[in-house]
Amino acid sequence: MSSIKLLSFPFLIFSKIVRSMGIMELFELSQVSRRVLNLLKLSRIPVARSVNVLIGKMNSIFFYEFGSSTKIDFAIDFVEKPQSITGQMKINNICIDVSKNTEKRIIYCKSSQFEVALVPLLTHLDKIFFQIKWAIGIELNVLNTMREVLSHSVFKKCRYLQIRSETEALSNEDCEYLLERTHPTFGITIRSNLDLNFNYKNILHFSRLSVHNLGKMPLEDLKELDSEIAYLKNHQFTETDINQFLHHWIKGNNKKLRHLHLDGFKEAPDWDILLKDIVYTECNARERERYYKSKYTNEMETIDCENGRDFRNKDGQLATVVHYSKFLVFLVWNDRFPE
Repeated sequence: MSSIKLLSFPFLIFSKIVRSMGIMELFELSQVSRRVLNLLKLSRIPVARSVNVLIGKMNSIFFYEFGSSTKIDFAIDFVEKPQSITGQMKINNICIDVSKNTEKRIIYCKSSQFEVALVPLLTHLDKIFFQIKWAIGIELNVLNTMREVLSHSVFKKCRYLQIRSETEALSNEDCEYLLERTHPTFGITIRSNLDLNFNYKNILHFSRLSVHNLGKMPLEDLKELDSEIAYLKNHQFTETDINQFLHHWIKGNNKKLRHLHLDGFKEAPDWDILLKDIVYTECNARERERYYKSKYTNEMETIDCENGRDFRNKDGQLATVVHYSKFLVFLVWNDRFPE
């Protein structure tokens, strides 16, 4: 049977064909010629979610399968000792030694080539996929060696940034540098300690905010929180502090906030202190659903609010504060009876 060359099709047919292909197949097709790469770019092929870029203990670029946060659809992993090198790929005039595992949809590269290959690979993927966004995870101990690499403008297509360290504290200088280089548009996770003089105002505007070691964040900074969903751990807020925050919300502030998650409440809080001078009611099935659904990024969380206390702000917006699974959770009901 004779084969039909892909480039012999009209562009609209070509575009439909490539849009039905897998990510690894598209990546390999893009290396055939500059003409093919240009046609892929013109095809405006979408990606369902942000592409993950890990820099640190693991150096990797990978795509999750649609609808999954665990199954990887395609990955380019940089490892110290890849299996036998089977060939090379040339990306933006950079030759990269590779070993492929087609079954697992992984291309293995030498870790020694990561710094020189990262920007060419990201700019290449940016040409293949339409409006691509990155979810970047970086460890603080490699930041100094990666500064020249991070200066490239391709990193400013970042949607989500994760900063990690088991030993180093995040300084204002490093935080501001990473934010300036990546411009995350959606959210940030910080999995490290923070310097004692950390400027929390640099991170309060993100729609999604997760800080694993909040430290001594001032109550006044919490009142300026402009996130929709925030997970704050290892904080020093007391029931009295949270009461002041709730009064601040009742006055009509923190209008974007929908879900505030605070750890450190293995036992139920002192409700008399937490809700001092707040008019509240118990759960009422005629006012709202029992369960609140919250989506931080991709996974939906369901929170049982049967034992929650309900109250409203000055504009009549309904909110619930509930002790749930060792956390104190503050929730705002934009939709009290979701389908």
